[in-house]
Amino acid sequence: MIDVIFGLAISIALDTTTGARIADDPWVNEQIDTANALYAPTGVRFRWTIETTLPEPHGELHSRSDRDALSKRLESRVINVFLVRELEDVDEPGRNRMGVTWTSRTDQKRYIVVARSARPSVLAHELGHFFGNQHSKVTNNLMSYSRDGDTIFLDDAQKKTITSFGETFLASGRLIDVGPPRRFF
Repeated sequence: MIDVIFGLAISIALDTTTGARIADDPWVNEQIDTANALYAPTGVRFRWTIETTLPEPHGELHSRSDRDALSKRLESRVINVFLVRELEDVDEPGRNRMGVTWTSRTDQKRYIVVARSARPSVLAHELGHFFGNQHSKVTNNLMSYSRDGDTIFLDDAQKKTITSFGETFLASGRLIDVGPPRRFF
């Protein structure tokens, strides 16, 4: 099993009325903490390493083109996460989503979009897609849409997929191990 920490570059949209970030640090940290708790058995963890402001018009995504436009804003060698006010389903217009793992049609780059309305496990779910897992029909599985209030989990095959993709990301240099934070005195 690997033991690695991948960096997250999080770009946060602003509230159009107040100009403040649409999510505060505790909200973002809860998403990351939930992912880290679920991924701990895989040897893969995540750390918020870069924060940027997501400028307009990217705060609301309504089309495939809106999603594709984010590929010009990517940081390298980290997992890019865009936190938006609204994320419309491109296959069912008028329906909103809490998150999506997207591959840009223009350059095949992959990244995650999370809506401000997202539950605490949405980033972890989207990271599951980023690391190669598909949806599950098993209630309370992280990769399922079905919840009954019990503990959310990853099955053994999903854990193995995450570990395998993590090893591949490291070997290819696509993602780097950012390691624990360092303190300088």
